[in-house]
Amino acid sequence: REACWKAASWSRAGHPANVAVNVSALQFRSDRFADQVLRVVQHAGLSPSQLELEITESVVMEDPDRALRVIKPLKEAGIRLAIDDFGCGHSSLAALSKLPFDVIKIDQQFIRALERGDLQAAAIVEMILALARTLDMEVVAEGIERREDMEFVGSRGCHWVQGFLFGAAMPAAEFAQLLRHQAGEEI
Repeated sequence: REACWKAASWSRAGHPANVAVNVSALQFRSDRFADQVLRVVQHAGLSPSQLELEITESVVMEDPDRALRVIKPLKEAGIRLAIDDFGCGHSSLAALSKLPFDVIKIDQQFIRALERGDLQAAAIVEMILALARTLDMEVVAEGIERREDMEFVGSRGCHWVQGFLFGAAMPAAEFAQLLRHQAGEEI
């Protein structure tokens, strides 16, 4: 709710920003989850395309058929869907290919392993990137703290990176100030 209201207010102020929200297992298991999300988006006045819901791989794979029923109305409304912590759960590639996700988020444990020179981790990251290309999905690499890691995933087709290389998480008020600063407005 808070993320949707903040993003909508930034948009009304001339600073459109997309927001990604982690969905807890408890939230996702609610039979009213999709209805609640759609109601919040509507009440906030947020364009559904500005919201991305991050759902962990393990929660989705508990019951892929139920997951599809839950996320289908969200996807149809234009909300973006990301499968979070990818590679850590027990994905069925058959199930994954049937679920309408837009984004795969590579878990940061693989990035940490890259830092240690783990060749298997490098192969897994490359495999996830190839899978995403095949399924026409975007990829976010989590936990990027070194330029070398950013260059590794970037040179292999990763669309987005997040991590302390770019900055730590910040309160909404600081983020709004950053948006205004980037737009050249006086703060």
